[in-house]
Amino acid sequence: MASPACRLCLRNEQLVNSHLIPQAMYDYCRTADSEPVFVSNEVMMQTSRQAQHPLLCRNCEDVLNRGGEQWLLPLLATMDKKFPLLDIIERVQPDIIDGDILGYAAARNPQIEVDKLIHFVMGVYWKASIHSWRAGRTEPSIEFGPYRERVRTFLLGETGFPGSMGLVIGILPRGKAVISFNHPYRASAEGYHNFVFYIPGIQTVLSVGKCLPDDIAKICFATNPNHPIVVADLSSDVSRVFSQIASTARKSKKLTAYLDNKKQNRRLGS
Repeated sequence: MASPACRLCLRNEQLVNSHLIPQAMYDYCRTADSEPVFVSNEVMMQTSRQAQHPLLCRNCEDVLNRGGEQWLLPLLATMDKKFPLLDIIERVQPDIIDGDILGYAAARNPQIEVDKLIHFVMGVYWKASIHSWRAGRTEPSIEFGPYRERVRTFLLGETGFPGSMGLVIGILPRGKAVISFNHPYRASAEGYHNFVFYIPGIQTVLSVGKCLPDDIAKICFATNPNHPIVVADLSSDVSRVFSQIASTARKSKKLTAYLDNKKQNRRLGS
């Protein structure tokens, strides 16, 4: 029996286990006394078990690794308040200052590898659109419909950034960066689809549809030639998203015991 085709190049090659979230991301979110906390609307648990599935051939795994993962992952925010990507962004003056919100044109900063940031983010969204990543489920985590093929050919370098899409990149300040991540999920826009994906210090929103608002095109990191990046305290938004996702989740016994112990220690220290 022939091997299933690689979902990226579509060739019948031997498949390897692909991760929805890169393996190294779990190390960012592991503390001295806790494994990373996985949150979905079904379960909330401490685990180092990673979402993985045989989807891509070795060559296509390398396409995603070289395309953006290897460049971006060492630049994420860390538990000790370091944030190498923000260090790079701040080496040039902001183009827009609106109170505590700063706007930067990545096109003016040669140290920001724009193509790799786009490729990494779109790769994760695409992988979420081709597989469920949840036990007992068959439908993809998110649904791109007719746009999914355009993302596939973009990742292979065969076509440009897909039309009818807008990608917004938000960066959190060092002291406000939430050191966690979520699987891509559909948010609540009306008239088009929008999807959200967060990794330590970086909030991304991908909007998809023929009726995108004009302001999305203006701030799209991929298609605006200035490649705008917004630096702002989005921590309350990120925390609210995680709270909403977790609101219906069943907490594992291990996580419940860990949280109870943390509360007890805070009371004893007060």
